[in-house]
Amino acid sequence: MANMISAELYKLRKSKGFWIMIAIAAGLAAFVSIAFGAIPAEDLMGMRPASASEMLNGALSGNISGILFILVGFTVVFINGDFDSGTVRNPLAIGVTRCAYYTAKFVAILVTCAAFIVVTMLATVLPYFIFEPWGDAFNLLNFLSSTGVGYLILVAQATLFMTVALVTRKLGATLGIVLGYLVLDMIIGAFILMMETSSLVRTLANILPTPAAYYLAYLSIGEANFGNVMMVIVISVAMIGVLSLVAVGSLVKKDI
Repeated sequence: MANMISAELYKLRKSKGFWIMIAIAAGLAAFVSIAFGAIPAEDLMGMRPASASEMLNGALSGNISGILFILVGFTVVFINGDFDSGTVRNPLAIGVTRCAYYTAKFVAILVTCAAFIVVTMLATVLPYFIFEPWGDAFNLLNFLSSTGVGYLILVAQATLFMTVALVTRKLGATLGIVLGYLVLDMIIGAFILMMETSSLVRTLANILPTPAAYYLAYLSIGEANFGNVMMVIVISVAMIGVLSLVAVGSLVKKDI
């Protein structure tokens, strides 16, 4: 198991795709940060952060949709690439279990999600210092809480992408399903957040990343509803557990 994890992390470090996706995420975050800083506050209807610390607080919630789209490309290549090249057979041929293979991939995804968050945070806050000082509204506990929940949301969605890739094993099919899911998420998420919907609908909607990420902005400033945050956490953990079982089950049932 340890050797498999080490091998996957080595592949991650050496992957050009990984560093390209990281650079794209950083570039998009920096662009948003500079745009917010350069546009006058009155033109943004009060949405322009008054300090770099305030910009940092909203960095993850504001960039999470973009991160997910970028993460799709990386996850698909990282998983489907093994099947397209046939390298998936190498570890399994020497006795590595399907569970160990999946676990190694999952650990690499955990590291990838953490890297995306760190790079996005830095690329958001550092350019904003050109326009505003740090400020005094920063609350470390709120920041860590929102970042932790945001990381959990990213991992849950990345697990979904990885499961689809492992089940379909086809690059085109995986991209079609996952990108369709993200576009549907944006449409449904906008409808749920704008319209009056029942609590049950809002609860089920937290499976989708847009409604879940909606609470991060409130969590970062200490104004989130505890029940809503707990829904996001429970649903994200459940997604990770159930989807992991589906992925491993698919590997066991299908011939590699």
